[in-house]
Amino acid sequence: MVELKEALTLDEQIERLITIHKLVITDKSSAKDILKKVNYYRLSAYGIGLKNKNNPEEYIDGITLEHIYRLYCFDSHMRNLLIHVIEQLEIQLRAQISNHLALKYGPEGYMDSNNFIVKYSQKTGNTIHEMIISDFKKECKHQKNVPFVKHHITKYDGHFPIWVAVELLTFGNLSSLYDIMTLEDKKAISSVYATKPDYLSSWILALVEIRNICAHYSRLYNMPLKQAPFLYPESKKYRHTKRNKIFPALITIKRMLHANDLWQSFFIELEALMEEYEDVVKLPFMGFPSNWKEVLSCKPVMRTIIESV
Repeated sequence: MVELKEALTLDEQIERLITIHKLVITDKSSAKDILKKVNYYRLSAYGIGLKNKNNPEEYIDGITLEHIYRLYCFDSHMRNLLIHVIEQLEIQLRAQISNHLALKYGPEGYMDSNNFIVKYSQKTGNTIHEMIISDFKKECKHQKNVPFVKHHITKYDGHFPIWVAVELLTFGNLSSLYDIMTLEDKKAISSVYATKPDYLSSWILALVEIRNICAHYSRLYNMPLKQAPFLYPESKKYRHTKRNKIFPALITIKRMLHANDLWQSFFIELEALMEEYEDVVKLPFMGFPSNWKEVLSCKPVMRTIIESV
């Protein structure tokens, strides 16, 4: 039987942080208040990169609990900024995809696998289209009492046109739906973002990952991301080959928004946030170059469509 660590009181946690982990805590009352808001297990993730190389149990000299808590607060604010702009892109993608499929294949053309290319799931062996439709039907049952779902069940015998169905797909499902669209259909959608289909596919996957991190309050700061969005030649230098961080995704979001008013508002808030926490935030931990303001500034983005990487 696996033996887990024993639970510790707040006083015991603080004592352990001071003696074992060498974390600087000058005000134990303030430390208790912090640990009542956020448990140390969550906070400890923000200590990654701040530990002694010779003894990973110990923090670098001078690192305080307040320092780590401020990184947590910064990350929370960063996620809130990002979820707002990603929300707008997600809603726009739902509209673009549903409008195109509806006009080309009809209200329920999305149900016909012949309108899509055949790809299989490595996990289940089913086609991606089958998985999307299965998830969609489960979501219909799960949300059967939601007014618009109930309306289509009672009045239209459970038939949902694509412009309604798309609202019941997860962002991940939407990404998969775009992935199995024909090349011609993909081009119609990617042209809206002045890019090529393989670029847009990678961008959507990156957005899905970041959106899920934000929605589940997971750590974004100093977090290696699985999905690396394709970048144009002038931006490839900002993509780290081993540890993909958030900065390349910000370049992508800027491009998708065509540096519009929403992006400008985001950029202004990001500048203020970075300034507020500049005492604790390390730019490399997020993949930010020293000239990040220049790169993300609100200057118009070139919309040249290039060959895929």
